[in-house]
Amino acid sequence: MDRQVGSGRHQNVSEVVREALRRTEASLVEENSCIAAIRAAIREGREDIARGATTLGETADDDAQLYAALTGRRSGTGREIAGSSRG
Repeated sequence: MDRQVGSGRHQNVSEVVREALRRTEASLVEENSCIAAIRAAIREGREDIARGATTLGETADDDAQLYAALTGRRSGTGREIAGSSRG
């Protein structure tokens, strides 16, 4: 904390603590948002399974195509796929 104040980034230790709390809160909000999205995807998947709306990937290529369709990325590359609206 002294380094932050000494660098001129913050006026005092109290400002350092407030910024740390803001960042922690923002991180928790983002984490909760991600958890909610994962839970929604699980719920949707379970509903699909209950309706019988499932597809079995039989090859690694099938799995890679499914991954790309769900994430908008190529498996293992992290690059966006042109024209994908998911991400």
